[in-house]
Amino acid sequence: MTLDKLWPFEVDLSSLDTGSITNILTDIEQHLPLMETEDDVSELLKVKELFEKELMVAHRLH
Repeated sequence: MTLDKLWPFEVDLSSLDTGSITNILTDIEQHLPLMETEDDVSELLKVKELFEKELMVAHRLH
């Protein structure tokens, strides 16, 4: 997986199952309102996008 400018390091999410990724996305959604700065929100949204793309790449998102 090439993340280019989306993430500061390469991470392989292919070993995660759909349920795990969905749980992580739920956790991210719950933590978004707790972020103190716009930069924090922006970084967390990048993480969310990373996991959403993994679901789409694996054809696990309906």
